[in-house]
Formats: sequence, C-alpha cells, structure tokens
Amino acid sequence: MSNFQILSRLFRESIRPQILKLSVSFVFMIIIALATGATAWLLDPAIDKIFIEKDATMIWLIPLGVIGILLIKGTATFIQVSILTEVGQKIVADTQIKMFSKITYADLGWLQDKHSGKFISNFLYDVNLLEGAVSGSLASGFRNLLTLICLLGVMFYQDWELALIAMIALPLVGYLSSKLAKRMKKAATGTQAETGILAMLLSENLDGTRIVKAYQQEESEIKKVSESIYRRMNLLVKAAKTKAAAAPFSEFLAGFGIAGAMYYAGIRGLQGELPLNEFISFLGAMMLAFQPLRSLSQINTIMQEGFSAALRIFELLDRPVDIIEKENAKELNISNGEIILDQVSLAYKESKIILKKISLSLPPNSITALVGPSGSGKTSILNLIPRFFDPQEGKISIDGQNTQDVSLASLRSAIALVSQEPILFDLSIKENIAYGKKDASNEEIINAAKSASAHNFISKLPNGYDTLVGEKGYSLSGGQRQRLSIARAFLKDAPILLLDEATSSLDSESEHAVQKAINILMKDRTTLVIAHRLSTIENANKIIVLNDGNIEETGTHHQLIENDGLYKKLYERQF
Repeated sequence: MSNFQILSRLFRESIRPQILKLSVSFVFMIIIALATGATAWLLDPAIDKIFIEKDATMIWLIPLGVIGILLIKGTATFIQVSILTEVGQKIVADTQIKMFSKITYADLGWLQDKHSGKFISNFLYDVNLLEGAVSGSLASGFRNLLTLICLLGVMFYQDWELALIAMIALPLVGYLSSKLAKRMKKAATGTQAETGILAMLLSENLDGTRIVKAYQQEESEIKKVSESIYRRMNLLVKAAKTKAAAAPFSEFLAGFGIAGAMYYAGIRGLQGELPLNEFISFLGAMMLAFQPLRSLSQINTIMQEGFSAALRIFELLDRPVDIIEKENAKELNISNGEIILDQVSLAYKESKIILKKISLSLPPNSITALVGPSGSGKTSILNLIPRFFDPQEGKISIDGQNTQDVSLASLRSAIALVSQEPILFDLSIKENIAYGKKDASNEEIINAAKSASAHNFISKLPNGYDTLVGEKGYSLSGGQRQRLSIARAFLKDAPILLLDEATSSLDSESEHAVQKAINILMKDRTTLVIAHRLSTIENANKIIVLNDGNIEETGTHHQLIENDGLYKKLYERQF
C-alpha cells in the first residue's frame, strides 16, 4: 500500500467523520496565519509613522494593534489546539475500538498464532503514532503552511525580488525532507517490531514469574529483556536523530536564502532603492517564516512514522475472518442435543493433519469422553463443535442441523464450556459467575454457586459475592476458580456441555469437590469430556479413544479394558 493509498484511507475512515470540527479548526488556522503575517507587516507602519514621520498618535495606536493581534492569535491557537486534541483522541479511541473488536471476533486459530505482545504494541504504540501523524503533523502542516504563505505574501508585498532570493533554498529543503522520510519509515518499522517483542517478553515474564523464580532464571530474563530494551532504544535514537537531522540541514540551506536576501537588500539600501521601513517589515516576515519552514521540513519524516503505523493497523483490521455465518443463517433449534461428526478432517495451516475423516456421534443426555495421547486430536474435536475452527472436510450437525448453516450466536448460546485452566476476569465473583448471563438475579447466581459447591467458600470471603478476584482470579485457589467456572456454566444452563480436562490441574481434595459439581452439571445434558485422569470417566456412557487423528477404539470403560488395547495401556499407566 502506497503512502497516497494510506492517506486516502485515513481521510475516508478517520478524517472525514471529523470534517466539521476540522473545518472549524482550519478557520482558526487561517486566523493564526493572518495574525502572524499582520505582526510582520505592522513593522512597516511602525518604523514609517513613528520613527520617520514622528506621528505621536501611532506611538500608542500601533502597540495597541500589536496587543490586539497577539490576543487574537493566542485565542485562536488555544481553540485550534483544543479542537485538534479532541479530534486526535477521538481518532485514537475509534481506532482502538475497531482493533479490539477485530481481535475479539477474530478466529481462534489466528489468535493462537499471534503473541499478545504484538497486539498490545498495535493497540498502544501504533495508534499513538497514527494520531500524531493525523492530528499532529498533518494539522500542524496545514497551520504552518498557511502561516508561511501569509508571511511570504508580506515578503512579496514589500519586495518581490528579495522574496525570490530568500526562497532559493526551498526546493533543496523539500528534497532533503523526502530523503530523510525514507530513513524514518525504516526506523519506525523496526521500532514497532521491537516494541512488540518487548511487550511479549514482559507478558511472558509476568505470567511465568513462578517458573522464572523456581528455576533461578531471573538474571537470564533480565538480560533478555535488557537486550530488547536496548535494541528498541537504539532504534528510537536512530529515529530521533533522523528527525533532528532535518533541522541543521534546513537551517543551513535557509541561511543561504536569508544571507542572499540581506546582502541584496544591503546593496539596494546603500543605493537608496529600499526604504528602511519596508526592509524591516520584510526582514521580520522572513525571520518569522523560518519557524514554520523548519517545522514543515520535519513533518514529512514524522508522517512516515504514522504511515508505517497505519499500515500495520490496516493489516490487522483487514485480516479476513474464516469463521463466518451465512447471510440467511437460521437459529439453531435444540430438540434432543444429538451431535454428529461425519467424515470430519482438520488440518493446521493446511500442513499438519490433525483429524482424519473422523465420524462419531454424541447421543443426547449422555456423557461421551475423549481420551488419547497428547496431540491425538481431542481438543480439536471439542473446538469444532462451537465452531472455534471449521473442518476442511466433512460436516458437524446438531439435531440434524449443520452447524455452518446456523447463526453463531444461537450455536454458542446452546453450549457451555469449562476449560482446563479456568478463565476469570478482574471483576467481582458475582460478575464472573454471571458473565454469560448479565441479567441474572442474585438468587440465580447464588443457586448456581450452590450447585457448583462454591457458595460456602464465597460466603466466607470478606465481601462475599462482591469480592474482586484480581487479575486472572489469582487471589483464589485453583479449585475455587474452577468451581466459579462451573457455576458460570450452571447459570448458563445450556443443553450441550463441553469439559476440557476440567480437573487435570487440581489437587485430590479440590478435584473431589469439583468433580462432584461436574457430575451434577452433566445431568440431562449432551456432554463431551476430554479426560486426563481416566478415573473420572469410568461411568461415561461412551469412551472414544483417539490416536494420531484417528478413532482407535470405542466403548464403555469395562469394554475397553477387556479389549486390551490403547485405552487399557493408558489406564494402567495411571495406576
């Protein structure tokens, strides 16, 4: 995507919705520019009327004019900056909402391939660069350009020959800016990448702090993070130097124009061809024009940062979604809750085949367990039912309805999920239980907690159901977190229940309490269980043994033990 295409899209999506406010801001930019030009022009009558003609009235009238002009300029600057700040932050907020929505609705497979650090970098670093380019540099560019035009107007009004000489360096300044912009874009791209790596490392260390300490890897992690910090620092320094490089070159080149104009003015002044008042006014305008000219020479390099950030943001926003529902998708109608997988194949990134033409049925109001070695395809089957993934071949149906023909909302509302690692949010216990049913009454929440064997420990907490669980619920034990997760499933009361090794990470005491709650939860539902501890599924109606993406055995616990196959080997390893 070219810079022009990026700018066009930015205009359509970010600038045009704010066009009214930007138009008002533009009016005040014009006022600022005119006020600056008027300040320079006033030097002409000030010299002429006060020092040459000795007009006493002008002694107080012109200073009052200067005060009035500067007051107008200051007020206009305040209003213009206020408007642009509001516009800029609105662009940031809207872009962040779009990005978060995209991430929230993104395919699970794609999200698992990306580290959260990259998203954090996009969300914070890139968006701020974009805002700086749009509302900062772009708007500042307009203001400085208008100011420069007004000051050049004063210069040409006073003496067009001197103005042409003073402008001789402008093409060279523009050429220099374009060269520096390319270097700036490269530095900005590298900085963003390193920012993503740094965010990833910080996230990993915060999540894995127990492992870091247990294996005494503090110094190793500090070294790794330090190296990333220094790499990012060097890129930021390079970017800053690239920005700053525009200043000495542009000032040096502009100096030639100023010196040339002053030399020519001196010659004409000695010959009596240039009045002093006109020269002073011209000189004032030329000196005032230097600041917006210098700012304009740096804007192009700054804009490249914004273009680079915008490109990364657009890549995220434009990423197509694989899991989509049909235009006329019907609502899922649950009658029994029978789930059938028919010749289902699944491959990861079209390379590693995970499931190979799997056919199986999950009878209604029954417990079906999936067992098998790690990587056999258990979790993949579970993820296919709520359409976290779609198979490359075959179909999945619920009560005879293809899951790809029904709406995602109706499909997922019919399914409750309890995962191996319970996910809690930094909310109260009450809010976590009611996460899938925001309008639940206190009575419903308490009943769900009782069913999940969670009410007793909740009642003993200082704030009861209003207790905040902290980040990821780490203020609670593993068993307590899991029981809250089960309470959430109870409250949802979905006809289909998916259990992903819900007790595998618990101690024996917690496992007993959680398993008791799970047994109640599974009653009268179509339940699919991924089991790590085979003792927990001995009473399952059907056990399906997976191996290398294929169904190797099917039967009850007793039948599979008698078969003397893979299941028996897996079972004996645990006892």
